[in-house]
Order: sequence, then structure tokens, then C-alpha cells
Amino acid sequence: MIKTFFSLLYMACLLLAAMDAHAEKCIGFIPSGGGDSFWRGVHSGAAEAGKVLGYEVYFRGPHEENLASIQSTVLEMIRQRGCKAVVISPGSSEIGREVLAMAKGGIPVIYVDRSLGEQKAAGSVGTDNYKAGQLAGEAMARNLNGKGAVLLMRMRRGWQTTDQRESGFVEAATRKGLQVIEGGYVGGVFGEAYARASAAMASHRGQFQGVFAPNEVSSMGVLSALREQHIAGQVAYIGFDVTDQLLDGLQSGAVAGLIVQAAHAIGYQAVEMAVAAINNKLPPRRRVMVNAFYLTKNNMDSYVP
Repeated sequence: MIKTFFSLLYMACLLLAAMDAHAEKCIGFIPSGGGDSFWRGVHSGAAEAGKVLGYEVYFRGPHEENLASIQSTVLEMIRQRGCKAVVISPGSSEIGREVLAMAKGGIPVIYVDRSLGEQKAAGSVGTDNYKAGQLAGEAMARNLNGKGAVLLMRMRRGWQTTDQRESGFVEAATRKGLQVIEGGYVGGVFGEAYARASAAMASHRGQFQGVFAPNEVSSMGVLSALREQHIAGQVAYIGFDVTDQLLDGLQSGAVAGLIVQAAHAIGYQAVEMAVAAINNKLPPRRRVMVNAFYLTKNNMDSYVP
């Protein structure tokens, strides 16, 4: 009830903020929510591209994953502002009808981070998530010398990006000789992820030598669970995305490595594609896949947010 109230209050504030605003050269940018560090990087890249290309980037979205109602509200704000294109990370299939309506109305739509099928959009840009999962699985195998078992903490069933990362991880880890133990779905909220990961670790105590989590929120929850279970640093833990806490874990040895997305580049390229679409210069169904990289204590000094 409280969560619903604050969601409605947030939507009302968003609409009020848009009532008096109108921009001739505006691109609406709607993240899916969650993963604050990742989306800050995307926002930075999008803002830089907008400045270079002469467009205001109107960046608004939900604070948590899977809040399609807030994304719908922001889409209405974008219409009111007269934005010439929309970049969106669709939080659910429900938003697809509205995206399709905008595209049919002559407003180019670019998918970022995830998609609902390129037939509804002028283009898409995001991490190659399956390949990123494979990168994690191969790194885990190196950490464990190709032997042992890994506890896989999934995020949420049906969530496109993490589903792909999890599948890539399983493929690479098993191909490299590891056993994968299912730790279950930990969810997209920190407290939930921490509690469920801790319960899974307790249930499988002594059975695994490594742990993998597929996104920022689950990675944070798993790190806290490892510490709560007093096994941080005793098992090889590979997380996904970057936060100050995860970097501290990398430095202390609680985290063996992190799969890092090129968030700034993704945001920049998404706005570039939107401007190209506005100017009818974007090749049909343009799709850009950006590689992630593996961050460890040995190369963390080279990391630039």
C-alpha cells in the first residue's frame, strides 16, 4: 500500500514537472529502473552526446525495475515536451503498445539495454549479455582451475538481460568443467536479494566453491550475504556491474571479479542513433551490441566510470 502511494505520488510529480516544459530539440530517455550505478553511467554518456549533437536529453524513469506505469507516465511527459525521439529500456511487455504507437506516429524509438523486438523500434543498443555471461563463466573456471561447483543466483524469471547473462554463464562454466548449482531467484530489490541469497548459501553450505550474480542489485545482495554467512573471500565470487561497495569488495578480496558494462558508451551511442533516426540517416533496424569487460583487483586502477 505504501509503495503504491509513493509510486502514484512520484508519477504526479513527474507530470507536474512536465506541464510547463517544451523543447524543440529534445530526446526523451527512459531507463528501466534499478541498477543506479549503471544508469548513472548511461545518463552521463547520453548527456554528453546530446550536448555534442545539440539536443536536450530528458532523462526520467522509475527508481525500481518493472514499474511500467511510471514509464507510461514519462512517455506522456515526453509527448507534452514535444521530444523528437525516444530512447527507452522497456520495463515490461506492457509498454510495447505505447512504444509502437509512438513509432507509428512518426517519433523514432531506440531501445537501450533491452528490447521488445526490433520491429517496434528504429534501432537498439546494449550490452551483449549472453557474451557477458560467458565471460563470467570462463573467468570463474579460471578462478577454480576448472574444478568444483558454482552457486548461480538468478535475478528474476523472464527478465531479458539477466536471463541472457545467466544462460551465457551456465554455458561457459559447464563447458569449462564446472558444476552449476541453482541458488534460485533472488529478486530485484536489495533486501530481498540479500535474504534469499543468504538462505541459499546456508542451504548449500559446503557444496560450492564459487558464486555468480547477474546484475547490480543481486550482486550487492550476494556480497552482503557472503559476509553474513562468514564465507566472503573463501569462495570465488563474481558479480555484475560496479558500485563503491563492490569495488571495496574487489580490493579486500571478498569479490574475485566484476563484469562491467560500457555504460557511458551505451548512453552515448543510443542518443547518436536517436539523432540519426530523426534525420532519416539511421539504417533500418540498426542494432549495436557492446562488449562488457572483466574487472579484477589487478586491473581496477585502469577502470574509469
